[in-house]
Amino acid sequence: MTLHQPITYTLLQTLRQSTERLSPQARQLVVQFVESQRVEGEAFKDRGGRADLYYTMFGWMLVYALGIPSNSQQRKAFLEGVNKPRLDELHQTVYKLCSLLHKLLSLPKYTPDAVLRLLSSDEALNQFFEAYQRHGGGGGTNARAARLANSTRATADLTDPFLAMQDETGGFRAHSGAPFPDLLSTSVAVFALNMHGIAPRYDVKPFIEAHWQEDGSFVASLLDAYGDVEYEFYGLLALGSINL
Repeated sequence: MTLHQPITYTLLQTLRQSTERLSPQARQLVVQFVESQRVEGEAFKDRGGRADLYYTMFGWMLVYALGIPSNSQQRKAFLEGVNKPRLDELHQTVYKLCSLLHKLLSLPKYTPDAVLRLLSSDEALNQFFEAYQRHGGGGGTNARAARLANSTRATADLTDPFLAMQDETGGFRAHSGAPFPDLLSTSVAVFALNMHGIAPRYDVKPFIEAHWQEDGSFVASLLDAYGDVEYEFYGLLALGSINL
């Protein structure tokens, strides 16, 4: 991957690349799972089964990557129904990303030039990263991944503490005190490393496969009984970020 490309573009193309690596049967299961998470038109549900802006962001990225048909008017209606003044800082950034994804899904064709023009700025994605970190979800590995992804050079002070978060299972821990690795941390870690052409110390594929369920979903950790659309995104992003 080339570092001059916007992170937003690279992220979505990596996600799309991951779906091209799936066997026909695996792809069918993944598509079925993603479609099962859609509620109220084009919205996607949270773990409680309610339409949710945050989960819709991940759902729309997966819709793009998998080429799932999507209704533009229903997406627009969902966004117009969001009470923007009541959104907190994090969800304001999520709304911006959903608006960008709505424009992406509205393109007549996903030609590389058209997609790159639309995703030429990382402003919305970086605002999401920053808000996510401030709201308690972005310390440790997540914060290091954001810094590495935005860096033009992979210096040792960025990569050494980062690589130390991986254990022999192939997974990355969220921070040094975490009892076990998780899929989110692993996904953002291998994505950021892959942007710089750096291979992790241990093979990540067994870790990804261990978190991939028979119904096509991915779980956050082996303690979870079922997946959701957020971790479907992280599982596929990790799959697209490793060398098979």
